[in-house]
Amino acid sequence: MDDEIIGIVPNLKKSKMLGLSYDMFTLIATPDSTIFAKVTREMLNQVIQESRAQAKAEGKGFFGQWGAQMSGANKYAERYANMSAQAALAENEANFAIPNAGISSIKVRKKSGYDDDQIQITWEINIKSNSGKFKYSVDFNPKDHLQAIYGDRVK
Repeated sequence: MDDEIIGIVPNLKKSKMLGLSYDMFTLIATPDSTIFAKVTREMLNQVIQESRAQAKAEGKGFFGQWGAQMSGANKYAERYANMSAQAALAENEANFAIPNAGISSIKVRKKSGYDDDQIQITWEINIKSNSGKFKYSVDFNPKDHLQAIYGDRVK
C-alpha cells in the first residue's frame, strides 16, 4: 500500500438503527487505496480535551477554551495528515481499506429535509466499487474534495 496521503474527507456519517444514529468515519485517500477510519467518541473526547488544555495554557478564558474545544472537534480529521496510511488503518479494528482501482463511481447528491421547522441540508455520497457499495452523508458539499482525488468517477 502506498503510504502517501493525497486527500482527506472528514465527518462521513454512516446511518445505523433506522437512521436514528450513525457511526462517523474519515475518508483517507492514498494513490492506491481509500481508507475509512472510524471516529470513536473516545478519540473525539481526547482531541477536545487537548484543544481545551492548549487554549487554557495560552491563557484563554472560558469562551476561548470553549471555542477551541468546538474547533478541535471539527478539525479532528487533520491529524491524519501527519500519520501514515498504515497507522491510520491500524488505529481501530473497525477501519478498512478498499482499492481505488476497484471504485467505479462516486455519486454526490444534495438532500434537504426538515428538522424542527428548519431546512436541513446534507449531501449523500454513494461509492460503488468491487468491494461493495458504501453510503455516507456529510454536512458540506464534498464534491470538489472527491473530484480532486478520484477525478471523473465522481458524478
